[in-house]
Amino acid sequence: MAEREEELTMTIRWQIPTWSVVATGLLMNIVSALMTNFYIEGETQAANTLTQQQIRNDKLIALTWQQVEAIDRKREYLLTLLVVSESNGHIISEYLSRFIRDDIQSWIDEPVEEISQDALPIIMDKLVKVQSLQRDKINQLYIENLTLIDSHAIKAKNISMLKSLALFLQIIGLGLVLARDLNRRDYKISP
Repeated sequence: MAEREEELTMTIRWQIPTWSVVATGLLMNIVSALMTNFYIEGETQAANTLTQQQIRNDKLIALTWQQVEAIDRKREYLLTLLVVSESNGHIISEYLSRFIRDDIQSWIDEPVEEISQDALPIIMDKLVKVQSLQRDKINQLYIENLTLIDSHAIKAKNISMLKSLALFLQIIGLGLVLARDLNRRDYKISP
Protein backbone atom coordinates (compact mmCIF):
# COMPACT_ATOMS: atom_id res chain seq x y z
CA MET A 1 0.00 0.00 0.00
CA ALA A 2 2.84 2.38 0.85
CA GLU A 3 4.42 1.67 -2.52
CA ARG A 4 1.16 2.45 -4.28
CA GLU A 5 0.85 5.79 -2.42
CA GLU A 6 4.42 6.63 -3.37
CA GLU A 7 3.67 5.86 -7.03
CA LEU A 8 0.58 8.05 -6.90
CA THR A 9 2.55 10.85 -5.22
CA MET A 10 5.15 10.64 -7.99
CA THR A 11 2.42 10.67 -10.60
CA ILE A 12 0.85 13.74 -9.09
CA ARG A 13 4.21 15.42 -8.66
CA TRP A 14 5.19 14.87 -12.29
CA GLN A 15 2.40 16.46 -14.27
CA ILE A 16 4.40 17.92 -17.18
CA PRO A 17 4.56 15.50 -20.11
CA THR A 18 8.05 14.14 -20.66
CA TRP A 19 8.01 14.99 -24.35
CA SER A 20 7.49 18.70 -23.57
CA VAL A 21 10.43 18.72 -21.14
CA VAL A 22 12.63 17.01 -23.73
CA ALA A 23 11.41 19.36 -26.46
CA THR A 24 12.19 22.35 -24.25
CA GLY A 25 15.67 20.95 -23.63
CA LEU A 26 16.25 20.42 -27.33
CA LEU A 27 14.99 23.93 -28.07
CA MET A 28 17.44 25.38 -25.54
CA ASN A 29 20.29 23.47 -27.18
CA ILE A 30 19.23 24.71 -30.61
CA VAL A 31 19.05 28.31 -29.37
CA SER A 32 22.50 27.89 -27.81
CA ALA A 33 23.93 26.52 -31.07
CA LEU A 34 22.35 29.33 -33.10
CA MET A 35 23.74 31.93 -30.69
CA THR A 36 27.19 30.43 -30.97
CA ASN A 37 27.19 30.00 -34.74
CA PHE A 38 25.67 33.30 -35.73
CA TYR A 39 25.71 36.01 -33.12
CA ILE A 40 28.80 35.09 -31.08
CA GLU A 41 30.78 34.29 -34.23
CA GLY A 42 29.78 37.66 -35.74
CA GLU A 43 30.80 39.51 -32.59
CA THR A 44 34.11 37.65 -32.53
CA GLN A 45 34.79 38.64 -36.14
CA ALA A 46 33.93 42.26 -35.33
CA ALA A 47 36.33 42.15 -32.36
CA ASN A 48 39.04 40.69 -34.60
CA THR A 49 38.46 43.49 -37.10
CA LEU A 50 39.00 46.04 -34.33
CA THR A 51 42.23 44.31 -33.36
CA GLN A 52 43.45 44.27 -36.96
CA GLN A 53 42.68 47.99 -37.34
CA GLN A 54 44.62 48.69 -34.16
CA ILE A 55 47.59 46.72 -35.50
CA ARG A 56 47.43 48.65 -38.79
CA ASN A 57 47.34 51.92 -36.85
CA ASP A 58 50.33 50.85 -34.76
CA LYS A 59 52.30 50.10 -37.92
CA LEU A 60 51.27 53.44 -39.42
CA ILE A 61 52.33 55.22 -36.23
CA ALA A 62 55.74 53.54 -36.42
CA LEU A 63 56.14 54.50 -40.08
CA THR A 64 55.06 58.07 -39.41
CA TRP A 65 57.57 58.34 -36.56
CA GLN A 66 60.23 57.14 -38.94
CA GLN A 67 59.23 59.94 -41.31
CA VAL A 68 59.42 62.51 -38.52
CA GLU A 69 62.89 61.25 -37.64
CA ALA A 70 63.91 61.24 -41.30
CA ILE A 71 62.89 64.90 -41.58
CA ASP A 72 64.96 65.64 -38.47
CA ARG A 73 67.94 64.02 -40.16
CA LYS A 74 67.29 66.05 -43.33
CA ARG A 75 67.21 69.24 -41.31
CA GLU A 76 70.40 68.35 -39.46
CA TYR A 77 72.13 67.38 -42.70
CA LEU A 78 71.08 70.61 -44.38
CA LEU A 79 72.27 72.72 -41.43
CA THR A 80 75.57 70.86 -41.25
CA LEU A 81 76.12 71.15 -44.99
CA LEU A 82 75.43 74.88 -45.05
CA VAL A 83 77.50 75.61 -41.92
CA VAL A 84 80.47 73.57 -43.16
CA SER A 85 80.32 75.02 -46.67
CA GLU A 86 80.07 78.57 -45.31
CA SER A 87 82.87 78.13 -42.78
CA ASN A 88 85.15 76.69 -45.47
CA GLY A 89 84.10 79.29 -48.00
CA HIS A 90 82.89 76.61 -50.41
CA ILE A 91 79.86 76.81 -52.61
CA ILE A 92 77.62 73.76 -52.78
CA SER A 93 77.94 72.11 -56.20
CA GLU A 94 74.98 72.30 -58.55
CA TYR A 95 74.68 68.50 -58.58
CA LEU A 96 74.52 68.31 -54.76
CA SER A 97 72.23 71.32 -54.59
CA ARG A 98 69.81 69.74 -57.10
CA PHE A 99 69.91 66.44 -55.22
CA ILE A 100 69.09 68.15 -51.90
CA ARG A 101 66.35 70.29 -53.49
CA ASP A 102 64.70 67.23 -55.03
CA ASP A 103 64.91 65.37 -51.74
CA ILE A 104 63.39 68.24 -49.75
CA GLN A 105 60.71 68.81 -52.40
CA SER A 106 59.58 65.21 -51.98
CA TRP A 107 58.87 65.98 -48.32
CA ILE A 108 57.27 69.40 -48.56
CA ASP A 109 55.49 69.01 -51.93
CA GLU A 110 56.65 72.46 -53.00
CA PRO A 111 59.47 73.51 -55.26
CA VAL A 112 62.70 74.57 -53.57
CA GLU A 113 64.46 77.24 -55.59
CA GLU A 114 67.87 77.15 -53.96
CA ILE A 115 69.89 75.76 -51.11
CA SER A 116 71.50 78.71 -49.39
CA GLN A 117 71.77 80.52 -46.07
CA ASP A 118 69.06 82.95 -47.18
CA ALA A 119 66.62 80.17 -48.13
CA LEU A 120 67.39 78.09 -45.02
CA PRO A 121 64.75 79.62 -42.67
CA ILE A 122 61.98 79.13 -45.26
CA ILE A 123 63.03 75.53 -45.93
CA MET A 124 63.30 74.78 -42.21
CA ASP A 125 59.84 76.26 -41.53
CA LYS A 126 58.33 74.09 -44.26
CA LEU A 127 60.02 70.99 -42.90
CA VAL A 128 58.83 71.81 -39.37
CA LYS A 129 55.26 72.16 -40.69
CA VAL A 130 55.52 68.75 -42.33
CA GLN A 131 56.76 67.29 -39.05
CA SER A 132 53.92 68.96 -37.20
CA LEU A 133 51.39 67.42 -39.58
CA GLN A 134 53.01 64.03 -39.12
CA ARG A 135 52.88 64.37 -35.33
CA ASP A 136 49.21 65.37 -35.55
CA LYS A 137 48.58 62.25 -37.61
CA ILE A 138 50.33 60.15 -34.96
CA ASN A 139 48.19 61.74 -32.24
CA GLN A 140 45.00 61.03 -34.19
CA LEU A 141 45.99 57.42 -34.76
CA TYR A 142 46.86 57.02 -31.09
CA ILE A 143 43.47 58.41 -30.03
CA GLU A 144 41.77 56.13 -32.56
CA ASN A 145 43.66 53.18 -31.07
CA LEU A 146 42.46 54.08 -27.59
CA THR A 147 38.90 54.11 -28.89
CA LEU A 148 39.48 50.77 -30.65
CA ILE A 149 40.86 49.27 -27.44
CA ASP A 150 37.78 50.42 -25.51
CA SER A 151 35.44 49.07 -28.20
CA HIS A 152 37.30 45.75 -28.25
CA ALA A 153 37.06 45.46 -24.46
CA ILE A 154 33.29 46.04 -24.62
CA LYS A 155 32.93 43.46 -27.40
CA ALA A 156 35.07 40.95 -25.49
CA LYS A 157 32.87 41.42 -22.41
CA ASN A 158 29.71 40.93 -24.50
CA ILE A 159 31.18 37.84 -26.15
CA SER A 160 32.08 36.41 -22.76
CA MET A 161 28.56 37.01 -21.43
CA LEU A 162 26.99 35.48 -24.56
CA LYS A 163 29.24 32.42 -24.33
CA SER A 164 28.26 32.00 -20.69
CA LEU A 165 24.58 32.30 -21.60
CA ALA A 166 24.97 29.79 -24.45
CA LEU A 167 26.74 27.36 -22.11
CA PHE A 168 24.02 27.83 -19.49
CA LEU A 169 21.33 27.11 -22.10
CA GLN A 170 23.20 24.00 -23.21
CA ILE A 171 23.55 22.65 -19.68
CA ILE A 172 19.90 23.31 -18.80
CA GLY A 173 18.82 21.87 -22.16
CA LEU A 174 20.85 18.72 -21.64
CA GLY A 175 19.44 18.43 -18.14
CA LEU A 176 15.92 18.63 -19.49
CA VAL A 177 16.70 16.04 -22.17
CA LEU A 178 18.11 13.74 -19.48
CA ALA A 179 14.88 14.21 -17.51
CA ARG A 180 13.32 11.72 -19.94
CA ASP A 181 15.65 9.01 -18.63
CA LEU A 182 14.97 10.01 -15.05
CA ASN A 183 11.27 9.91 -15.75
CA ARG A 184 11.50 6.29 -17.00
CA ARG A 185 13.48 5.28 -13.94
CA ASP A 186 10.99 6.93 -11.55
CA TYR A 187 8.00 5.14 -13.09
CA LYS A 188 9.62 1.80 -13.56
CA ILE A 189 7.57 -0.68 -11.61
CA SER A 190 9.50 -3.41 -9.87
CA PRO A 191 8.22 -6.96 -10.34
